[in-house]
Amino acid sequence: MKLWLKLLKSSMALLIALPLLYGGGSTGYAAAVGSESSAKANGAAKPLREGKRLGDSAVRKLANVHIRNYLAQDLQTRGMKLRAADSFLNVYDVDGNPFAYLVPLIDGDKEKEVGYITIGALEDGYDAYDINIGDGITGQIRSLLQAKGQGNSSQLVLIPPMQYLVKSTVDGAESFTEMTFDVNRPPVDVTDQIQRNRPEIQVIYGRIRSEDNKAHIQRNTEKAPEVSTLAVTKEDIALSTERNFDRFVPVEYSTGNYSYGGNQMWWPDGGQKENRGCGPVAAANITSYLAKITSPTKYGNLFTKTMTNYTDFLAHMDTMYSYIDPGVLGETSVSSFASAVEKYATDKKVTLKRVTSDASFTLDNTANYVKAGLTIDSPVATLNLSKFSSYDYEWHWMTITKYYRDVNDNRWIAVSTWGQRRSINYRTHFDAITSFFSLGGGFMYFK
Repeated sequence: MKLWLKLLKSSMALLIALPLLYGGGSTGYAAAVGSESSAKANGAAKPLREGKRLGDSAVRKLANVHIRNYLAQDLQTRGMKLRAADSFLNVYDVDGNPFAYLVPLIDGDKEKEVGYITIGALEDGYDAYDINIGDGITGQIRSLLQAKGQGNSSQLVLIPPMQYLVKSTVDGAESFTEMTFDVNRPPVDVTDQIQRNRPEIQVIYGRIRSEDNKAHIQRNTEKAPEVSTLAVTKEDIALSTERNFDRFVPVEYSTGNYSYGGNQMWWPDGGQKENRGCGPVAAANITSYLAKITSPTKYGNLFTKTMTNYTDFLAHMDTMYSYIDPGVLGETSVSSFASAVEKYATDKKVTLKRVTSDASFTLDNTANYVKAGLTIDSPVATLNLSKFSSYDYEWHWMTITKYYRDVNDNRWIAVSTWGQRRSINYRTHFDAITSFFSLGGGFMYFK
């Protein structure tokens, strides 16, 4: 969601003066100062340039852990004979320090690239960042690197957990182009935004290296991927559509092409709704799913049209926009988002209430909240409010459709965002919400 720096600075004092609570009946699960990851983030930053890099064999082993666990039965890759490609793409921070590898994924039956997984390259960094499955994804990245590069002057940049840029340098001048992986959102120049927020972005990189991350990588690389110490119980909890290997809110946006949830880019280019509409899209996703999938008898009046029909769903997005009425910065409150959805349900003569939690905002407690929603087939909205980060989903609502944890405590969530399905390392998403400079964010589901 687009931000204007002057507006952000002018409203910063007001926002900081309005703390986000941990529940208390007013929010679902909202972050606040003093949360688990806030304390960690206040430790001394560790520069990426000083990190010890993993060898290729360790990187490949980490990739194989996720290939043989999360990806083996996932909606998008089930039945594929996946393997990591022989060569990786280096991934850098904005200053040119390598800290990860983008590992193309090959379907062995077709000998075809089907997407990528980004694996950490430092022995004390995150083990993984994100997974993106789709035809031509890695080709798009290589094409943009080639188009922006002169010789070897272009670099693939990641701002964790999942915003990708191509950095190019011509005559000493840097430029940054954002990758969108969306035909409706072509690559866009974000040089001004990156340069303006560079000090804050460097703080994000300073939080990557930690002793906890080092121990986690050691657990994943000391044994072969096939052998695991059963430290935790495997969890694979998802909406019924995911469990049945169906699409979440499949809107036919063009003939024969179906989305994975709504997309704010369906509104007119550059319009107010496009810039502020992620909250209403999440609300449209949730209410339509509850009406059509979870319980048509109980929730049917929330959406009476055809879910797959583009015109019907866009009209529903418009309706939810009118209820949520996001401000200039979009919908930035978990509580007001919930109130708007409840008001809409009341007007439709449907009993629907937010589910809250008073537990402290920790990795495990938030995961338990997410799992509770998915278990009753209720999609979980999530909001990231990190104010300075150029993380692609800053000030952005997504809809969680799946939570996965393997026996080595690797955790993933699948989300609907911009009409696409993406998989995010849950630890990196949690840390993005609870970073020390965060104004909040959180999770919300209804029943």
